[in-house]
Amino acid sequence: MNELLGAGNLLEYFLVLVVYAALFLVMRHAHPVLELNFRRTYWILCFGWAVSVFFGNYLFYKLGIMSFLPWLNNFFHTFIWIGLCLGFLYAGSYFKPFWEQFALFAIFSFIVKWAEHQILGTWELGHFFFVQGNVAYIVGWSLMDGLYPLISAAGLRLISRFVDGVVVP
Repeated sequence: MNELLGAGNLLEYFLVLVVYAALFLVMRHAHPVLELNFRRTYWILCFGWAVSVFFGNYLFYKLGIMSFLPWLNNFFHTFIWIGLCLGFLYAGSYFKPFWEQFALFAIFSFIVKWAEHQILGTWELGHFFFVQGNVAYIVGWSLMDGLYPLISAAGLRLISRFVDGVVVP
């Protein structure tokens, strides 16, 4: 069970979902719905990011650059947070200046990582590459998440060559 849930229990996982929902509510304040022409793009981003990061997190753990995320935490974090929520954030911010997108993604990601760390005890590695400290680890990966818009734009540009109806920033 430790590999599935880690130190957390089902009530703590529910609390993590409440954090995701609260942040999603804040995201909806800026743009309440997905634009009709962006829905296909949203689902491409959602599944593309969720699947790749789910397996990427485990690979990064095996390489020693990430702490182990219990499977349920990894699933929630990648499919619900990164796929559904950050995909929605991108849908409402892809037309803004890059620095603003970067800041939004890094800030939201920091809040989620800090909440998961406090509630579930995950995100506990003691360094981010060569910078020591757990806070450096959480901040470092949050800053990396700030690149979501840049990577998404490049990926969408590539995918649009093969799939009709993809919105390319």
